[in-house]
Amino acid sequence: MTSYLYPGHFDLVTPDGVLRKIERISPDMAEAELFIENISPAFVGYHLDNSTVFFNFKSVLAQLGLNGEGKELHLDRKAGVAEVKVQIHAIGPLAREMLSLLEPGIFLGKLFAADERRRVRNPDYLFRMFGRTDREGRPLLSLGEKESDPSLILEKVQGHMVAFLALKHGRIDYLPTVESFLPTLAKALKGSFRLRELLALHQQWIPNASQIVSEENILLVRTEPLHIRTVFARVVDTLLPKGYRHTSANILQPNTEASGDIYELFGSSQKPVERIPLEFYTLEPHREHVFFADRDQLLLSLQDKKTIFHTFETAPAP
Repeated sequence: MTSYLYPGHFDLVTPDGVLRKIERISPDMAEAELFIENISPAFVGYHLDNSTVFFNFKSVLAQLGLNGEGKELHLDRKAGVAEVKVQIHAIGPLAREMLSLLEPGIFLGKLFAADERRRVRNPDYLFRMFGRTDREGRPLLSLGEKESDPSLILEKVQGHMVAFLALKHGRIDYLPTVESFLPTLAKALKGSFRLRELLALHQQWIPNASQIVSEENILLVRTEPLHIRTVFARVVDTLLPKGYRHTSANILQPNTEASGDIYELFGSSQKPVERIPLEFYTLEPHREHVFFADRDQLLLSLQDKKTIFHTFETAPAP
């Protein structure tokens, strides 16, 4: 039986899209066309301005130093498809090598709808998640092995809640073996393999190494594994130190099986980074896995008569 929280059921994201066409513009840049199909009719992005629907790049490619920026988007709700033009930048020699291996047929990324109505505003909303589990005993929110952790700071910033995750001291570098792995990775991107685990075999943790970003290479940093079950998390670029940016692989999905602990930063700065800022977006109210009294979005919906009547008017016929 399909899981109730199967990723295809989330209304803030689409399935992964397939690369249709790619043109190398320079050693460090390529322009790509992406096609996404089987998008749910419930996808929130259909009702939002395109400026709030973001391209979310494959994290395994971002960890190699590639960054994909969505430039143009066309959504077709009737057909359940989307066409996305993406500009791919290579940061460092390893990324340039991987860029040369990208070809039509690979899965490149998906769309995320940053619906302002679903952004978590109150820090208490997440505080209540610590120590709670879903019906199968999986934690709704945890950082590392602890129910609560001082390395996680929750604050209200500009009217919404932001979590600041402390970084471990050090960074991730690559072993020489990674170069021979890249052709295999490029082929595997055409399937549904767990590629981050394979890429991790060619990574090494360098304790206490510099955490200062430079233009020549991607900076891979690590936090305690963040497990989230009832929200999406998104890196807030504007709250990173000046000169730092995160790649567009910046969305953590509600899945405790796929923990988030590696972040890909690029830019130029002389100041080290110490924390990763995350904002959060709730699932549909009926999927929040929390007590009724804690369902902020559901309570707000029930207080609005227009929302209630609209729900009944637009519900599928029996």
